[in-house]
Amino acid sequence: MTTNSNKVAKSTFKWTEERPFEALRILSSILIALVITFAVLCFVSPDPVNDFISLLIYPTKSSFNFGYVFVKMVPLCFAGLATLLYFRTGLFNLSTEGIFYISGVACTYIAINTNILTGNSIIDSAMTILFAAIVGGLIALIPGYLKGKLNADEMVISLMMNNILYGIGFYIVKTYLAVPGITGTSSAPFETSAKLSNIIPKTQVHSGILIMLAMVILVYIVLFKTKLGYSIRMTGLNKSFAKYSGMSAFSLFMAVHFMAGFLGGMGSAVELMGVYRAFTWSTTPGLGFAGALMAMLGKNHPIGVMVAAFGISYLRASAQLLANSSPVIDVKLVSIVEVILTLLISSQYFLRKWREKQLLKEEQKNG
Repeated sequence: MTTNSNKVAKSTFKWTEERPFEALRILSSILIALVITFAVLCFVSPDPVNDFISLLIYPTKSSFNFGYVFVKMVPLCFAGLATLLYFRTGLFNLSTEGIFYISGVACTYIAINTNILTGNSIIDSAMTILFAAIVGGLIALIPGYLKGKLNADEMVISLMMNNILYGIGFYIVKTYLAVPGITGTSSAPFETSAKLSNIIPKTQVHSGILIMLAMVILVYIVLFKTKLGYSIRMTGLNKSFAKYSGMSAFSLFMAVHFMAGFLGGMGSAVELMGVYRAFTWSTTPGLGFAGALMAMLGKNHPIGVMVAAFGISYLRASAQLLANSSPVIDVKLVSIVEVILTLLISSQYFLRKWREKQLLKEEQKNG
């Protein structure tokens, strides 16, 4: 017990020591990604400097544009919060992708069903979001059980589950929730009482951002102010911690998976009820890897995830808003930034030589 506690303490101290290096690595990664983006614009744009500046400042040109950044931020933040719980426990689980989709189908069932809805906007929107969150949490228990009982590889399971959940959800929408005679993937329109209301005039900012902020605070409290959160953090640093702390590793995995699935399901419902008029997702929303990027950029901290979600959504919103006026700026351009960031930040060897030199200088200085 003492030996393992010492290992945990050393791991915690090491993590604390490395925080400045981690911050430098993230900032360097962002800078490199932006430089490469500018280089791409140099090849495809007749005026790369102006297009690059437009990409960076366009959302600030009107309240509608800036509000759109926050609209795009909400699902990214929810996906990041869900994923950071996995990462904090030492799990690489990407099931948020499939959970977003199937939970969206679940909330759609409530949002179009007048036999269930009461007509009261507060009750109906809360019921719709809560139902989707519970569905997401329960479905996430499947990979949690397989990991806890069989020690199955969570990444393989989550990727397989994403395809399965998408197939099931797509079938349900097309067979039971769609309006007869309409081509494509679209459910019946959501009832007005289930929708989230706009909170800032002349923008698309909806009350879901308040729910997002509440979840950021809640995840922070759970992670850093509760015994469960301490177990999650220490297990991520030392796999043996759960065993020696007296907590069942199986129970911990199940709790983490339920909470992550709950957040994913809630994020899906908030996105649909705040932005969409009907369920129109013909593919999964692409938030599995996006959630992983938010968690990595935010250093697995809820506040950091929120900041990362704002930064990425700023670029995404800018690209989407500029797409109509610029022939060269497209959302795919921002995808380049995201892919580069993922590769650079996840690399264990990025800036390694520089860090080793700094540590050597520090050691020589201290004698």
